Amino acid sequence: MKRLLFLLLAGCGPISPASTGILDWIFPKHDVQVIAVTDTTPAGLLRRPASSANPIYYQAVSAGYRDFGGIIAGEKIPPKEEIMKTIAKVLAKQGYLPGTAEHPPALLLIWTWGTMNTDMMYSGDSDDTQGRQINRSQLLRFMGGYKLGLVSKEPSAFSNDLLMPGTLFRDADSELIADLASEDLYVVAISAYDFAAAAESKKVQLWTTKISCPSRGLALPETLPAMLALAGPHIGRETAKPVQIKAADKFKPEVRIGDPITVEYMEKTPLSVVEINPDTAKKKKATPVPSPKK
Repeated sequence: MKRLLFLLLAGCGPISPASTGILDWIFPKHDVQVIAVTDTTPAGLLRRPASSANPIYYQAVSAGYRDFGGIIAGEKIPPKEEIMKTIAKVLAKQGYLPGTAEHPPALLLIWTWGTMNTDMMYSGDSDDTQGRQINRSQLLRFMGGYKLGLVSKEPSAFSNDLLMPGTLFRDADSELIADLASEDLYVVAISAYDFAAAAESKKVQLWTTKISCPSRGLALPETLPAMLALAGPHIGRETAKPVQIKAADKFKPEVRIGDPITVEYMEKTPLSVVEINPDTAKKKKATPVPSPKK
């Protein structure tokens, strides 16, 4: 094996930036491949869509970074301030702007980001080097596999996911999601609730957008902005099935907010975000977000 590798490298001649094909073959590059899926509730379907010309204002609540699946040591976590600014820019481009005294919020947006890695169980046998993934259904659900018949929408002790129709008759979309369910993922989730109802301690959910990207060969600080930029047009808009967006090799995420009026609004309006501590959130119920002072 070593001799074969030596011959392959020797045959390539001196390695230079213009002739790194063999290294790309051995260590393949990975593109940013985003899966976006949005579920809209009946209450959400009654709301008008947001746009730059007719924006919808929100109050933000951040649940911050979280590991939703298996934990892998060494993950570099980007500064939360940078991620929240990026999310706000992407939302602004889609017509969602931070609320102010002049523009009271109509939505309560709750967002979180992090990893959803495969969680493996090993038998303890020395021959068991592969293990068995125990959270495959979790990844399938996050990527919207229930819209393709790959898994039930909600976990249920009375349903057998292996008998779902999509597991027997798969199209290209189903094959993609099924394959990615065995990969480690970077994820972002944004959920919208009626702000007036939340102020009265009522939960009226309007929509949820889930964004994921296979993390193999990528780094979270550089990948998260690209994920959000690519998935932006699908935030808050119902998708019939999971949508795949793939970036080019030279893709550089540049989030342009939009028209000059929106840019000026974002520059002059501070981003007010209420942060949720995962530890304290379990101990007490979240208090309603107060209305902006007039």
